[in-house]
Amino acid sequence: MPFSSLFAKSSYRHNFNFFQQIEIKGTVKDGSNPLPGVTISVKNKLNVAAISDYSGQYTIAAAPADTLVVSFIGFKTAFIAVKNRKVVDVQLHYDTTILQEVRVNAGYYSVKESERTGNIARITSKDIETQPVTNVLAAMQGRMAGVSIIQQTGVPGGGFDIKIRGQNSLRTDANQPLYIIDGVPYSSDPVGYNQTSSIYPAVTSPLNSINPDAIESIEVLKDADATSIYGSRGANGVVLITTKKGKKGKTVFTVKTSTGAGSVAKFMDLMNTEQYLEMRRQAFLNDKIPYRATDYDVNGTWDQNRYTDWQKELIGGTSVINNVQGTISGGSDKTQFLLSRNYRQESSVFPGSFPYKKGGGQFNLNHTSQDDKFRLTFSAGFTAQKNNQPAFDLTYDARSLAPNAPALYNPDGSLNWENSTWENPLRNLNAEYKSQTNDLVTNALLSYEIIPSLFIKTSLGYTNLNTIETRTSPSSIYNPIYNATSANSKQEPYCGTAFYAPGICRY
Repeated sequence: MPFSSLFAKSSYRHNFNFFQQIEIKGTVKDGSNPLPGVTISVKNKLNVAAISDYSGQYTIAAAPADTLVVSFIGFKTAFIAVKNRKVVDVQLHYDTTILQEVRVNAGYYSVKESERTGNIARITSKDIETQPVTNVLAAMQGRMAGVSIIQQTGVPGGGFDIKIRGQNSLRTDANQPLYIIDGVPYSSDPVGYNQTSSIYPAVTSPLNSINPDAIESIEVLKDADATSIYGSRGANGVVLITTKKGKKGKTVFTVKTSTGAGSVAKFMDLMNTEQYLEMRRQAFLNDKIPYRATDYDVNGTWDQNRYTDWQKELIGGTSVINNVQGTISGGSDKTQFLLSRNYRQESSVFPGSFPYKKGGGQFNLNHTSQDDKFRLTFSAGFTAQKNNQPAFDLTYDARSLAPNAPALYNPDGSLNWENSTWENPLRNLNAEYKSQTNDLVTNALLSYEIIPSLFIKTSLGYTNLNTIETRTSPSSIYNPIYNATSANSKQEPYCGTAFYAPGICRY
């Protein structure tokens, strides 16, 4: 195939210029001073790199059409096209979003991430907002090294166990860390009573009152910093919670809504009726004893072919979770504000309607005087909770009932007692646990600059936490054969606050 000699000559020159290596020199600066130790490499080429010397100068071989990649810690990476130049000077710009510029709340002071000496774990609102949780500890779970958080129960309104760097005491309640919300100590002591909150493995936790959507950041002090700042109260670690603040700019109104569903993640692998009866018969055979009159599951009183998966029947429901959050914020250079409201409703997996409701609001105000000497920060948050759950956890019955146990209901819809041969597990749904908790946390920080870099500060805080719990056991939880009346019904109330002894309420 013939080719033009002119075309061949032009093609040769093009390829020669593209692959020709030239020596490129230059100086890297931050705008005014030279930067030593800067890495200069050629884009898309391996093993081609140079480092600037103490005066910021470098030398590297590259093709005229190549691109230089200039990178240095603390500065934004620059991409510079050679464009057939032999001298390429570079100016790098500071990166204000790098990790070392993040300021960490360390208690009574804040410090840059790069300058901190203590062991501090931190998560921000970006981590928290992605989790549809109601307890602040659930937002921290699995995100902090050395912080062990275990959920006590899946029942709505349940609490969590937290241990920072292991267990320090044999008493479970003596391992709780110190909680600080916007500089105000928050009482984490349980506010319930074990005789009323029998649906939970432990008494009611007050941490449900803290709205995760209102949190800007959470820092956990895990080492000697905690005790050096807060004394013996920080022996188990300190959890520092900072709430969201208003930002200058146009007034912004934001509404977030979410809907979810929950269910038991995994059921135990239990025997079916055939396997269960075979096991029971073999047990009697091994013990060489006959069936007793009360062995209804195996002596023929109950249907030998009936099968019920009691786990799906008693705890196999689907809970519905609805969450609404509204926020309005804005302000000028001197004054910023934030006002938010939230509401959450959650049902349970038990048969029947047992809602858990939680709502509240938050207000924050930041103000600086015209001469920038006086500063005021005020925050207040209020949360109200109402919980209505069965007084007994049906999980035990779901795992211990014989698979051939009778049906739950009679044809007319009433509870089936099967001629008094069993205790219908749904009888416990008539026994209710109810609680109402109100929580108020306020904080004001005042500061005045006497001379440059010398401030006088004062912090004022007030918290008020109170709860009312009742556990009702009506006569309808008993088999009608006993002819129980209202005289057999009972109600166990509990009224307590974080500051007064149980049984004393002040409103």
